[in-house]
Amino acid sequence: MSADQKTESGALAIRWLEPGEVSARWEAASARLAVRLRGEEEVADAAAALAFPVSRPGRFVEFSDSKKQPLGMLRSLEGLEPKTRKAVEKALETRYMIPEIESILEMSERSPFVLRWRVGTTRGERVFFTESPREAVKYQGSGRIRITDLTSNHYDVPSIDALPAESRALLEAYL
Repeated sequence: MSADQKTESGALAIRWLEPGEVSARWEAASARLAVRLRGEEEVADAAAALAFPVSRPGRFVEFSDSKKQPLGMLRSLEGLEPKTRKAVEKALETRYMIPEIESILEMSERSPFVLRWRVGTTRGERVFFTESPREAVKYQGSGRIRITDLTSNHYDVPSIDALPAESRALLEAYL
């Protein structure tokens, strides 16, 4: 069944892929994923996306072509050949490069409704600007928040309670 076929109800049918049907390679110079499904031509500019990036990372990976047309979905990365798995993981890492905030070093209001943040993240220290917390901070349950800066970059705080006390105090002063 091709990925764009529809069910009797008219819904888009998912083409489920088995690990042995998928081979992929990562082209570092162009940051591109190339995917080949068994018996088909290679898709040189493919994309990999997670159906549930927060709750089920590494599961339900959808592949699509450069026109965003679905090629199929893999239930899990388990069982992929090591080179293919590494290529898909690199594509996913590039797509979901969301640093986690480990500490909030400084927060200040630059102008009405614009905050300057200086934070320590899993990818080093960062400085960014956001709109008001009401616009920039989204609660995701269980003390988890996602912050979106003025240039649409995202930063995750997996657990507000796990932040150092000084960081929590800064955050609470603005939330």
